[in-house]
Amino acid sequence: MTNYFELLNLEPSFDLDPAALEKAYFAEQRKYHPDRFATKPPTEKHAAMQRSVDINNAYNTLKDPLKRAQYLLGLQGIVVGTDKDTVKPSHVLLTEVMEWREEGVSTDELENLCKESVERIAKHTITSAWNEMAQETLRLGYIVKTIEDIRHMSPRRMTGSGSDNPDPATSAG
Repeated sequence: MTNYFELLNLEPSFDLDPAALEKAYFAEQRKYHPDRFATKPPTEKHAAMQRSVDINNAYNTLKDPLKRAQYLLGLQGIVVGTDKDTVKPSHVLLTEVMEWREEGVSTDELENLCKESVERIAKHTITSAWNEMAQETLRLGYIVKTIEDIRHMSPRRMTGSGSDNPDPATSAG
């Protein structure tokens, strides 16, 4: 498995500076962009193309807080947010998710929960509290999914969301 942080010459961290991430992405992409290898032998072209794909995957994963949290957990051998999860959501988390849906929580409220969740994940990462981070990452996934569901259900329920960003997790950190 390619280490995305190493690939972009970044320290592994949940709290990434978006500008530093973008700068690292473009620096690496310039080095390995397939156009720079157009006159090279096929093996070098293929290697550059694969490296460029890996760089794009790294950037797309690390720029999104949910994917970044899942990735960091994966580096610890903890899988969440897939059908192969090694950590299951707690009863408390599942109850909370049911309450959001039953109470008809607004996207504004969910976006606030999203920001809180991102902050908690950052704290758990700093203290290497991987199990707590896993639960909070699952929670963030449920929040993002609930927001998506609301937005797809009815535009009227989105009134007052104040955000044109379809994925609040990407704007939260």
